[in-house]
Amino acid sequence: YDKVRRWTVWVDCKETIDCLPYPEMVVGEVEGKGYQILYKERGEDSEKIAPSGLNVLSRLDLPVPGIIAAADSGKRIRILSKKYYLVCQGKLEENEGMMEDLLFHDSRSNRTFPVKRMRKGVKEARLTYKVLSYNSGKDISFVEAVLDTGRTHQIRTQFSSRKHPLAGDGKYGSRIKCPIALVCGELTYDEGEGTAPVTVKADPKEELPEV
Repeated sequence: YDKVRRWTVWVDCKETIDCLPYPEMVVGEVEGKGYQILYKERGEDSEKIAPSGLNVLSRLDLPVPGIIAAADSGKRIRILSKKYYLVCQGKLEENEGMMEDLLFHDSRSNRTFPVKRMRKGVKEARLTYKVLSYNSGKDISFVEAVLDTGRTHQIRTQFSSRKHPLAGDGKYGSRIKCPIALVCGELTYDEGEGTAPVTVKADPKEELPEV
């Protein structure tokens, strides 16, 4: 990779180690024994960018960029949380809250739908969100979301089903013409019980499109 990213790394999620954040860390340089933290570009396949011998633990949809983790078969790390940043249409009723749904993914159409009852193929989906800002002129919101579950197209489906489709997401009802305004900008992991959690961040504004 020849594209340089800006990374910030926290240990214990409280204080920054001396010499960090790295002002310019090349993609893939955040690594440990048996695992690697990577940055997936928009349009890249999560599975294909993982180094040989490592399996992706936190894949992203093809049109969604952001931080992912890959590890060997021993799964040397645990993903503790992932934070996403997005731009959606409209103003949410509450500035922060939780979205809970039952979701069904149709593999034939590659679309996910909210349903009312549990049946075969239906999974519970839950996320928390916080509105960071609202642009009344453009009627769009800049939002932070943390997944409690990881379902296919979960964020895209849950926001669109509440009439707040992500900007650029025509599959789920957006009329704004731009790349999908969603990025995984923060990932927290540890190396097992008793180890300090580490948070890796990337600036979401580098990838979120102008809306």
